[in-house]
Amino acid sequence: MKPYHFLISLALLLGACQGPAETAGAKKDKAAAEAAGQTYSGDGPNERIGAARDRAADAAEDARKAEAAAIDKQGDSIRTEADIEAERLEQEAEAVRKAADARAEAIKDANK
Repeated sequence: MKPYHFLISLALLLGACQGPAETAGAKKDKAAAEAAGQTYSGDGPNERIGAARDRAADAAEDARKAEAAAIDKQGDSIRTEADIEAERLEQEAEAVRKAADARAEAIKDANK
């Protein structure tokens, strides 16, 4: 009995792997086979077309996700560059302040 349960589980898992277009194609093929008085073998042209459409949709979704990840990385890179530039400008401002303080001290000392 165990192999029987295993086969049922495997069939359910494989059936669950079908995408929406493949499932719709299988239903269309089954209906066409029943209308023609034939038994449905489980692998018709509409099901194959649906599977191809599902693969194309999955590939397009993967491409969108990859593009979104690339945009996020580009945004992170721009923020990092801005942080580096801001730090550089802060250091430059600090240097200007120190130079101004030194000049002010020199003028103050010269006037004593």
